[in-house]
Amino acid sequence: MIILILKYKKQSHELKMQHDDTIGDLKAIVEKITKVPKSLQKLIYKGIQKNDQKTLREAKMRNKSKVLLIGNPSQEIASTNSQPVDRDVEDYSSWKVNKEKNSYFCSLDEHQNFMNNRKPTREIPHSRNGRHLQLPKSPIRNVWDEFGQRVKLKFKSNKDQLRIKSLSQTLAVQLGMIKDLYTKELSNFNGYSLMGLQTGNTSKSILWFYYVPSHYVRAIRNAILGDWMI
Repeated sequence: MIILILKYKKQSHELKMQHDDTIGDLKAIVEKITKVPKSLQKLIYKGIQKNDQKTLREAKMRNKSKVLLIGNPSQEIASTNSQPVDRDVEDYSSWKVNKEKNSYFCSLDEHQNFMNNRKPTREIPHSRNGRHLQLPKSPIRNVWDEFGQRVKLKFKSNKDQLRIKSLSQTLAVQLGMIKDLYTKELSNFNGYSLMGLQTGNTSKSILWFYYVPSHYVRAIRNAILGDWMI
């Protein structure tokens, strides 16, 4: 059994499913909870899930995966006499990363102060600039944490974990506990990005990492939050 986190109208619902259940089965449960008919549902997880015959396993959904629902109950559509796409935009926008919030956190003076004293240990090959690669099977190396330690980042998809390993310790973070992710490409360090993982409700819970290879950022976001881009 796996538990999926359904996001709909700023609310979260936990759905108990089996890996061999289909997208159609998922839509039937979603309809009972939200009153949104299956025919009007847009379920987004790594893109829109259109094939009702595909299993959750085939869709690569795992425990604590976040699924976004876009759509309106049929009676609400009838009463407003409006097209559901109008509310779709509102729901979709509410789930996208807040650009102002991302810009604020990534532009704090503490980041520049850190990078003034610590530089990347190697250059990113020009052949990887502008590319988006899958997460490597080996750890992502030569990353700095906010405490000035060099760390390795290893995503364990079979355990839904991110392991952060330094010389002194290994920290295991459940992907389902990460509430948000902030990133910024570093213009002064070609091919590298700043990355923050928010594990709690305040800014103090953000774990900051410096010099994450930019070609892995999209895959990291996908692994943690799901790919919501249509």
